[in-house]
Amino acid sequence: MSDEEPATRTRLPRPTTSPEGPEPRRNPILSGIGVVVVIAVVIMSLLFAANRSDDGDKGGADDTAKSSSAAPEAPAGGPPLSAAQVPERTESGVPVGYPQTAEGAQSAAANFVVAYGSARMFRAQPRTAIITTITDPAVRDGLLARTDQVFRAQTTVFGLQPDGTAPKGRTFVCRAVPMGTKSIAYTPTSATVEVWSVGVVGLAGADSTKPVAEAWNTTTMRLSWVNGDWKLTEFSQKEGPTPVAGLQDPSGANDIAKADGEFGELRHAR
Repeated sequence: MSDEEPATRTRLPRPTTSPEGPEPRRNPILSGIGVVVVIAVVIMSLLFAANRSDDGDKGGADDTAKSSSAAPEAPAGGPPLSAAQVPERTESGVPVGYPQTAEGAQSAAANFVVAYGSARMFRAQPRTAIITTITDPAVRDGLLARTDQVFRAQTTVFGLQPDGTAPKGRTFVCRAVPMGTKSIAYTPTSATVEVWSVGVVGLAGADSTKPVAEAWNTTTMRLSWVNGDWKLTEFSQKEGPTPVAGLQDPSGANDIAKADGEFGELRHAR
């Protein structure tokens, strides 16, 4: 899939089993002190950070906003966006152009998680384009420097080529799939959003020492309204909530590699 190709596909993670029950997973997908990294052996989430503090918890409760128009069964984050409220366009493969609402901020956060949790972040040019697209210009240079450092190191961890591509005969799979979003705080110029997501990351291929695995994370993103759109300013990430695995047997590496080529990421909107 090219860097500019609209994201219209998706893929499911592969569960694992253990005779003693589920085991803790670890896999950085979105982590790091100013950046997120994909955690090998369990799923990827994504890297998003800029001038982030180590505690990076929730924003001011006084600004918490919830939609009063949501139906009783609707999630706390609010009702889905109408067709007129979804992102207007894409830049560098990332949906942009969100409404200046709490729901718009949630939609932006979910799509930013998808972008930052993609395999494209391991290649220099696509990574620069993604960071430039999703971040507040005030923190962009610092985040670019940190992500470059982190992802260069991760290419070695996952056994990738220096340019971030998979070695011959293997397929690098790296995706994040938001399961839901929650508005923590909102004003017309700033928002704090939590994104619960599942990710898959690893090398599919014979004798791979980093097989594709899954992980669950909750990412807290702080966004600012900049030049008519929501932009990332900082983030923090924690593991879970993580469901029990083992409902299905893991698929073979060839099936995973084939799915990665045939199914693309979905865009997400509240």
